[in-house]
Amino acid sequence: MKKYILFSFVFAISLGLQAQRMNPVKWTFEAVKKADKQYDIILTANVEAPWHIYSQHVKNGPIPTDIQFKSNPLVQIKGEPKELGKLEKMYDKNFDTELMFFSGKVQFVQAITLKVASKTKLTGNIEYQVCNDEKCLPSIKMPFEVAIK
Repeated sequence: MKKYILFSFVFAISLGLQAQRMNPVKWTFEAVKKADKQYDIILTANVEAPWHIYSQHVKNGPIPTDIQFKSNPLVQIKGEPKELGKLEKMYDKNFDTELMFFSGKVQFVQAITLKVASKTKLTGNIEYQVCNDEKCLPSIKMPFEVAIK
């Protein structure tokens, strides 16, 4: 009877581990002061090989990286996030379009200005999709928070 209970417990744990969603991207977030009240918000994606993450500028096909900042009355967003990394381009016959993506490390850098000198937080969501040469994972929508000091 003890062996049956132990087997059932181990089996249940293994099913739970398999059910966890695979995410080959590790994110970090930071605010870097550039000048008085001016900061760069840096969202860094470290993508495990052989996966890649798509540019914000993919028009057709897989889900592009989309960064949405929540409104903060103390923060003024300047333009669009810049992409810093080795941009790869490839024609994909499955989507019948040229795809733009990053492997390894990519940084999404958003310039902001504080309206008044104070500590605050900038929050938002990132939606992204990763693929490898064989498959794509479902898109992930992830909240983030960056302290601005």
